[in-house]
Amino acid sequence: MEGKIFCVGFKLLKAFVFIRVEVDAVSRIASQIIKIEGVEEAHEVTGDIDIIAKVSAHNIDDLSRIIFKIREISGVQGTDTRIVLASHLR
Repeated sequence: MEGKIFCVGFKLLKAFVFIRVEVDAVSRIASQIIKIEGVEEAHEVTGDIDIIAKVSAHNIDDLSRIIFKIREISGVQGTDTRIVLASHLR
């Protein structure tokens, strides 16, 4: 087992990225966002935000990579990210 590192109890960092996009580009952009490694879900929503993406990352650097990949997509106007502190699931 030399050279191997095991993390017991390691939890992924979870976040929701709120994404604003150009008019009439929502579906195209959502279909591109879901292809990014770390993006678990992409939802088209109503209101001042167009897409909400649920992401999982190994650490802050990985989260930053995911956010920058989203921002690189043509038609993305801006993002706003919320890191999950605790989840309450049914």
